[in-house]
Amino acid sequence: MEEIALEKIENEYKKWIEKNVNDGQLSNVDEMINISLTLFQKLKVKGLVSDYEDGDMLLFQCGTYEGGKGKFLKFNITRQFIKIDEYEPYQLLMTLFFDPIECKSYDCWSNEFDDLEKWVENIKKTEGYKIAKESTSKKFEMAFEQC
Repeated sequence: MEEIALEKIENEYKKWIEKNVNDGQLSNVDEMINISLTLFQKLKVKGLVSDYEDGDMLLFQCGTYEGGKGKFLKFNITRQFIKIDEYEPYQLLMTLFFDPIECKSYDCWSNEFDDLEKWVENIKKTEGYKIAKESTSKKFEMAFEQC
């Protein structure tokens, strides 16, 4: 496991995607799940509260949303970090956008499950995953921010 500073996490994800994904652009949900798991296990961020206190965890979110550019189906995996002595977490968000398809909103944290395999199994049972898997994404976005 490689240990890095939090400030470098977004760049490490971008480099990984550029090197390991066709055209350097994520386009399907299984790719995004696999990259999320791989980098969660490969990259350890320095200076976070302990794992017991959920200093580094994954969040899955999916559903139909309305934004400034209209309605869309959003499939998102977010990695959340909580630094020692800071109250507001940081998040690295990876989101695939699809044409609007009615889908009930759903989210779940990785720490709600015994292990990451069960978390992924749960994701793959959701309506949002099933719809997104059979659809073509319109856009991929990545953002790093403090909440």
